[in-house]
Amino acid sequence: MPAPIASEHSVAPLTELLGQVRQASGGRLLALHTDLARSPAVLAAYLGLRRAGSDYGTLAPMVRAAIMLAVGVADDGAYSQAIATQLAIDAGITPEQTVAVRTGQVADARLAALLAVMREAAVNTGRVTEATWAAATAAGWSVAQLTEAFVFLALTVFVDYFTHYARTELDVPPAPPVPSEGSNR
Repeated sequence: MPAPIASEHSVAPLTELLGQVRQASGGRLLALHTDLARSPAVLAAYLGLRRAGSDYGTLAPMVRAAIMLAVGVADDGAYSQAIATQLAIDAGITPEQTVAVRTGQVADARLAALLAVMREAAVNTGRVTEATWAAATAAGWSVAQLTEAFVFLALTVFVDYFTHYARTELDVPPAPPVPSEGSNR
């Protein structure tokens, strides 16, 4: 898609928002960010979700990345899976473990229970069965943690729907391929 066209009324807010994105992203603007920048409102919405998770979130970075990996598979988001793979590796998850998360083959029972909630919510427009929710709380996740996890589900769905909508080019290394058998899509 072509570069964003900003009206004179949107230049200042857009410049400020892009500066915030650049800072939050380690100095690099991705194709995602430039596509989001076509509208200051859309870019601000994205930043709001990112800030909510980073400023108020209590879940460990590897848990956040695992949520984004699981949700990215559920809603067929190549862009979010690529980004989440890098975030997961930065948080200490091996590339092989990122594939395991994406295929639903997580060895840690507690994390698996949380990811089951996230996958179910992603494929059922937010609906999660009582049994899946109960399994997560029995595994040790608090209602507050399960509620917070929704921020990372929402951020991933936002990115995936937007990148599909805007036809954003993948400008980051793709996530490793997953085997077709055992995929939890």
